[in-house]
Formats: sequence, C-alpha cells, structure tokens
Amino acid sequence: TVGIEALLRWTTDDNRRVPPDRFIPILEQTGLIYDVGLWVLEQTLLEHKRLIAKGFPPLRFSINLSVIQFEGEDLILDFAKIIEESQVDPKYIELEITESLFSKDPENFIKKIYELKELGVRIAIDDFGKGYSSLNRLKLVPFDKLKIDKEIIDYIDVERKWAPITENIISLTRVFEASVTAEGVETKVQADFLKSIDCDEIQGFYYSRPLLPEALEEFLKKEII
Repeated sequence: TVGIEALLRWTTDDNRRVPPDRFIPILEQTGLIYDVGLWVLEQTLLEHKRLIAKGFPPLRFSINLSVIQFEGEDLILDFAKIIEESQVDPKYIELEITESLFSKDPENFIKKIYELKELGVRIAIDDFGKGYSSLNRLKLVPFDKLKIDKEIIDYIDVERKWAPITENIISLTRVFEASVTAEGVETKVQADFLKSIDCDEIQGFYYSRPLLPEALEEFLKKEII
C-alpha cells in the first residue's frame, strides 16, 4: 500500500447509505461543496496523523477537488492554512482534478494549479481517458500522476485490442515524467496485465473496497505483516 484515497460517504441516522451521486450534486448546486471540501481535507490530515501515531509509516492521501471548489476565491489561502496548522508534510497530500476543470476558466485554473504546487502538494489528473482527453491540456498543467479511468480498465477483460491503448497511456505518462495509476481494477486478469506493462500503481476493489478508519487499520496491519 503506497497511498489512500479519501472518499466522502453519508450514512443517515437510521443507518441508510446515501450514494455520492445523489448528495454530491446537491452540495455543488448549493455551494456547500466548498466548505465540505475543506472539512474533508482537515479530516484526511487528522487521519494521516492518527495512523502515524499508531505506528504506521506515512502514506500518501489523495483528495478529489470539484469545479465548484476551484471557483472559490480563497481556495489557495484556505488550503495553505489547513496544511500549515495540521503540520503534515504536504508531499503526502495528493489533489485529484479532472480535465473538465479546463472548461470554464482555463487561465484561472492553470494559475491555481501552479499555486497549489507551490504549497508542496502533488497533483493527479483523474479519470483520464473518460470522454475527450487532450494532450494540449496536459502540457499546460504541472501534474505528478495520471489516473487511467475505469472505463478503459474494464475493457481489458472484454477486448484485448484495448490493451495497447493502456500501454500507450503509460508511455505518454513517462514523457511527462509522471507516475500512472489504474483505477477501478476488479479482476486478477486486469491486475496481472497492468503489472506486466509496468503500471506504477493499481487501485480498485480487487485489492480493497472503501474502508472505515478502524477497518483501514486492520487492512494496513496485514499489509505490513
């Protein structure tokens, strides 16, 4: 295990789980996603420190950022404040963004990405290969990682002709001197193939489903043993 992705989940008082695709859009429509995003960052850094206090080695935590969060005027200041107060080394923080962030205000988006990099955090391009992906966009952004979308990974089991596409994405990532992660890996066939073409990191249900903090501890203990 080299890193952990922080996921936002909602369980109601009567123990019902509300799917993210239901409540995240509401948070975005109401503008609440900005404050919730700051809270997620705070909680993630607390969890990072808690695990270290328990004797685990420091792991990289990744957090998803939405378009609405990027529109916040105080995004950089708020993130800088939270990171500084947490005393967590920013090299263990990875912020995941999607290419859709280019669509509204490309110039402002690129400026903020550079400002985030100045804080010392890592930048990952999420969902690469989903819909329209542009090489021209990649050239403009200082990213550390490319995450191959699950839609591409799914086809590894179904159509082997997609295998060269996955290999080409990995080769492309090397040109940018970045690492690559395959998302949504669910089968041994997928995992074995990705290992055979030197994919840096593999993420998905094949290794673990989302875990609560207590279950995460047990999972990490087994990994260390």
